[in-house]
Formats: sequence, structure tokens, C-alpha cells
Amino acid sequence: MKRLQAFKFQLRPNGQQEREMRRFAGACRFVFNRALARQNENHGSRE
Repeated sequence: MKRLQAFKFQLRPNGQQEREMRRFAGACRFVFNRALARQNENHGSRE
């Protein structure tokens, strides 16, 4: 029998760390949206 275990940690970033995390999240969102747009373009061109 497998036993699953999880841990939960609370982050308490300082101002600089929070800005960097928000910047990183924004970059990830940008890349995801660009990839999604490209995929939609490719899908639309097949029809």
C-alpha cells in the first residue's frame, strides 16, 4: 500500500523577492499565452 504525504509551507518574501516572483510569474504567463496563440493559429490554418 502506498502512502501519500504532503507538506505545506508559507512563504514570507521580502519586497525584493516578491517583486521578482511577480516578474517571473508575468514572464511565465507571457510565454504560455504566446504558445497558446501559436497553437491556435496552427490549428486554424489546418481547416
